Amino acid sequence: MNLSLSTTRSGGAPAPTDADRRLRAWAWLATSALALVLFAVAVPLAATIYGVHLLGAFATCLALAGALPLAMRFPRTAAVVATWGILMFALLSAGSEGAPWPWPVTTIIGQTALLLVLGMNGMSWFGMFVVWLAGVVVTVPFAFVDAGATANEIAAASLTAVALPIALLIAQRRVIAGELFRERAVSAAEQERRVLVEERNRIARELHDVVAHGLSIIHVQATSAPYRVDGLSDAARAEFAEIAESARVAMTEMRQLLGVLRSSDSTAETAPQPGLDDLPALVASVERGGVPVTLELGDRLPEGGLAATAAFRIVQEALSNVVRHAPGASTHVSIEVLADELVVGVENEAPPAASPTAGPGSDAGSEADSAGAGAHGGHGLVGIDERAALLGGRAEHGPRPGGGYRVLATLPLGSDGGPW
Repeated sequence: MNLSLSTTRSGGAPAPTDADRRLRAWAWLATSALALVLFAVAVPLAATIYGVHLLGAFATCLALAGALPLAMRFPRTAAVVATWGILMFALLSAGSEGAPWPWPVTTIIGQTALLLVLGMNGMSWFGMFVVWLAGVVVTVPFAFVDAGATANEIAAASLTAVALPIALLIAQRRVIAGELFRERAVSAAEQERRVLVEERNRIARELHDVVAHGLSIIHVQATSAPYRVDGLSDAARAEFAEIAESARVAMTEMRQLLGVLRSSDSTAETAPQPGLDDLPALVASVERGGVPVTLELGDRLPEGGLAATAAFRIVQEALSNVVRHAPGASTHVSIEVLADELVVGVENEAPPAASPTAGPGSDAGSEADSAGAGAHGGHGLVGIDERAALLGGRAEHGPRPGGGYRVLATLPLGSDGGPW
């Protein structure tokens, strides 16, 4: 039985879940039922066959049987009570003939069950060995009384010893379960931290793309205005100088903010931002992952700019979801310009032997979002929505009527600023 626990108390020990409480309740019920049966059988057995006084039979049998449910809450106390019961029964039943002594069958069963319960409750192997050894040692002197007592002592020691490796396995399983819980807790904390760091890096990249470009233009225009515009007064020149200085200070503060947002181990991104020209390579990499992809590019596509970069990222995130949640599903990617808008569409068929709604709309996103997508509601879709909204566009996603999934994003080109 596994009584491992699944949350953490304030002191660092796992706290029981509802399933653990139910399992422990069943363990209490099982040990109490076994104790009741042993007590009901052992008392008349001790009073009739072994000639123990009725009060003594009740006391010793209660100690032997009651140690089982007691071990669920106080294992060390239960071990002491059971050892005392074994010794007292052997003393009170001395001189009985025609019955196994000093270990009757009920005592052997009770001691075996006690070792198993102790193992289930996490007692160490040394502690269980001491409990077994104590029960054997207190009855060793009786083995010298006659040959029958010696044989009974050897048989009882051997039979109860069989429970030791089983109890050790149960205890070891509980230890392993506790270690697994701790590892899962650490992994969950690391995963949450990684998602947070990735989100901060994403915010830093968006701030750099959106704000730095505008501030740089303001600074350059304000600095060059006195040389480009003739007849500026001294007051106008001073005002342009103040504008340039304000832009320079804002850029410095923004870089400091980016340094805070970026993780300490992240490296600066010096490579150019990807664009629509990089889509064939992206599609080829996805096809190598086992997803057939068709790419359809329209005319008059922008060669660069924010819209092209956002379109690439949207396609990348959608295809990442197809690879993870709809492996093998046929996927179609289309990029075209309608009026003054860049329309990005990613559609996949229902995956083979999988849910028809898996694909671009699954909970996971790109590699940067996949760490916590399933647990936190789908960062990939949130990223697609945010990239479209950042440019004043919109994004739609959902299951297709015939199965599969569709992602559709519309990005305005008028505010892009990139070349056509």
